[in-house]
Parts: sequence; structure tokens; C-alpha cells
Amino acid sequence: MRQTAQRVKGQGWVFGTPKSARSTREVPLLDFSLLADLQSHLTRHPKRHDPEALFWPGRAPGSREPDYDRVLDGSRFLRNHFDPAVKRAGLPKMRVHDLRHTAASIWLAAGITPYEVSRWMGHASVTTTDSIYGHLYPTDYNEHSKRFQLYKARSV
Repeated sequence: MRQTAQRVKGQGWVFGTPKSARSTREVPLLDFSLLADLQSHLTRHPKRHDPEALFWPGRAPGSREPDYDRVLDGSRFLRNHFDPAVKRAGLPKMRVHDLRHTAASIWLAAGITPYEVSRWMGHASVTTTDSIYGHLYPTDYNEHSKRFQLYKARSV
């Protein structure tokens, strides 16, 4: 099931459906070790057979025990897990959103087309991807030249 979660002042967490067809997207897991980790988490999940269940547990105030009926508290996650992990890795302070930019940069550097990256990022247009990440596109055109030469040789 695909849904959105938004914290609304005075209402807490409000769940809904994605706002448009473009808001729903599939991003392939290109690192199979991540897939294995997610499958392992799901295997241990106490509500794994409930498609409506939250994937990540929250915690009740003052409790250290996971609670699969509570939404994960983003600020607590940042304070207790994300920020310390960034520090242990010797990285400068960053936001979770910065991981999105890192992913797009790595995908483009790996030769994934800007069109595919644009779709995975949920950009309205490949122009958005180009304006943000265009400076990261490969500039070594040797592979392009080889493909062109092969095409040209077959066409003659």
C-alpha cells in the first residue's frame, strides 16, 4: 500500500494517499545488501502480515521500547540515530534530505540516464534534474565515440 504521512499541527500524524500519479514512484534497490536488510527487518516485524501496519516503529514518550502502533518520531530519530551515525562516519553535519542528493549524484556518476534519475526523484521534468545535477553528468565521451563508430560501421 502506498501512502503519505504528514504531521499537521493540532492533529498529529495524518495519513493519506499520494497527491498525484507522479507522486507515486518506484525506485529500484540497486544495492542488494539493502534489500536483504529490509527483508530481515520485515521478517522480525510483529505485524508483517498486516499491509496497513507501519514499517518502522515509533516509541512512546519516555520509553525505549519500539511501538509498532506509533509513528516514528523524526526528531528523535535524528537526535539518537542519524546525527550520531553521521558523526561516527566523520562526515559534516547533514540533513536526511542530503542523502537524496547524494543518491542522485551517485546514480548519475554511475551512468544512469538523467531521465531515469528524474523519475526516481519524482521531478516534474528532466529539466529539473538537469538544472540541479547537470554538472555531474559524465564528460568522458570515449564510450559515446566507440558506440558511434560501431553504429557508423554497421550502417555502411
